[in-house]
Parts: sequence; C-alpha cells; structure tokens
Amino acid sequence: MAIKSLLSIDDDPQILAIIRNVALELGYQAEMTSNAGKFMTAYSRVHPSVITMDICMPDTDGIEMLRWLGSVETGAKIIILSGADPSYAEMAQRLGQAGGCRDITILRKPFRIADLRRALTTVDPTLPTTPTSQSYGAAFGTSH
Repeated sequence: MAIKSLLSIDDDPQILAIIRNVALELGYQAEMTSNAGKFMTAYSRVHPSVITMDICMPDTDGIEMLRWLGSVETGAKIIILSGADPSYAEMAQRLGQAGGCRDITILRKPFRIADLRRALTTVDPTLPTTPTSQSYGAAFGTSH
C-alpha cells in the first residue's frame, strides 16, 4: 500500500489544525507549513500526494505557488482553499492547470469538514509526485 502524504500551506493555524486532523484520520502523513520557504523545503522532502493551499497569504500569492508547483512538475492533487472572491480561485485553478498542475480542486472557506474529507479520499497515492531536479529555491528568492 502506498503512503499517502499531505502538505499544507496556510497562514491560519486553526485551518491547518483542522486539515491535519482530517488528514490523520484518513491515514495520511501530514505536514503543515505557514510560508512559501518552509513549504518548498518540505515539498522536496515529503513528495506529497496531495497539497492543500490557501490562495491568499501575506508572504506569497497562491498563483505564484501554483506556478512553482508546475515548474517542478508536481503530480500531487492540489486543493485550493479560498475565502476570496470565487473568480480569483477559479482563475488560479485555470492558471495552475495551464502551468502543468493536472488535478486542482477548489474548496471555499469556510469549508465543510465533509467536503475536505471527500476531497482527500479521492486521491490516488500511487501517482508519482517526485519533483524534477530543478532548484527549489528558484522561486521566491529562497535558497532551500
């Protein structure tokens, strides 16, 4: 059985705690991050089968994160969490897909736990998620 791993980025610790609890209940190994640098460092170590990400954060823009994920050719399912205008999340989804992220779902904040659980149970952990050899620090000026 393949290991299911989840990597999450959100600036709200309560949202991260909810995601972590649901993920652990569903048998995921879960890692939570609150900024882009930590996310990229964790991504290179975790190789997640699913990523949850806030689209509007203080230190980075979710669209830039999606662009970076496309550049490293992620195979992870991405769940965009957004309380912003729905059209912004939809634009991020389209740009992410155009940039190479093949599986992107949107959950509106505040989301229902049942909807998060459903999104996490539709992940195929056997899909390859190993990133390319591109530099992880190329985006956002980090050196991780």
